[in-house]
Amino acid sequence: MDDPRSVLSIYDLNFVVTKLERSNFPEDRWSELGLKLHISQPKLDSVRAYNPLDVKGCLRRCLILWLQQSYDVDKYGLPTMQLLATVVEEMGLGGPEGPLLQISDLEYVFVTLNEASFPPMQWIPLGLALGLYQQTLDVIDANHYGNRKHCLIECLSQWLIRADHVDAKGKPTMTTLCDALEGIGEKAVAAQIRLKTFNQEQASSIEEVDDRASSSGYGSHFSKQEIQEWLSEIEWPSEIEWPSEIEWPSEIDEFDKEELDALEKANIILREELDAARKGIDAARKANIILREELDAAKKEFAELKEELDMTENQQKQ
Repeated sequence: MDDPRSVLSIYDLNFVVTKLERSNFPEDRWSELGLKLHISQPKLDSVRAYNPLDVKGCLRRCLILWLQQSYDVDKYGLPTMQLLATVVEEMGLGGPEGPLLQISDLEYVFVTLNEASFPPMQWIPLGLALGLYQQTLDVIDANHYGNRKHCLIECLSQWLIRADHVDAKGKPTMTTLCDALEGIGEKAVAAQIRLKTFNQEQASSIEEVDDRASSSGYGSHFSKQEIQEWLSEIEWPSEIEWPSEIEWPSEIDEFDKEELDALEKANIILREELDAARKGIDAARKANIILREELDAAKKEFAELKEELDMTENQQKQ
């Protein structure tokens, strides 16, 4: 979701939930969020009735109503990340991307990047990913030519004062910084910053999930097409017949020493080939088991979300 002004749909549910989770949004304030998103009180009461002790479930269902535009869209506008950020900020929570950064946070941002081993030579790609224009970066390069450290500092300064196209990419927060870092391939740096800033022990894995969070698979890690492609690449043996042990001749005296050595070497080679074949088949079987488990998990996740949608539709009909 590159543009926070893009209209969201029900397919973006996991994307929105993940953004809120990363900013440590208090799930027990789901009802307040729903009211600020202009979901009617009767609908929120129905959500509470279906999930009396599950605040996380209530938050999801509240967001489902919002993404399904179950409110006065003409009066309050279509669901976007920009609208959600405004509402969360009004709740005094700093927005779903984390606290908004100011120019006074320049040293903090620079030190954080430095401690995460961000390579200064990547300052131009980072600036573009953060929403700065190439013309702006060219001026910075000319003013601090050859001094990458100063170029990076000036680049971050322009980002923090929200120059150029920054707001369209996402207002200055540590989350949008990490997103930009991942966008230019600096995933290890982003993971380390997330770990330090948000105390996320599984920062990298969360990002891998987020990459597919708004897909038509309702947040599944793997699409049906990907699973089919992986399965088609595995060559499954039709019938495995393992060779029996080497039958040594009954009259060993008929063979001289060289022939016996040759047979022994051939036996060793054959056993190595058999071992390699067995390992290959074992690996293929394990891969098949893993793929089946992942496919079952994806089907289960799809079924759960469909059940949520059906329950929400029933609520709306009531």
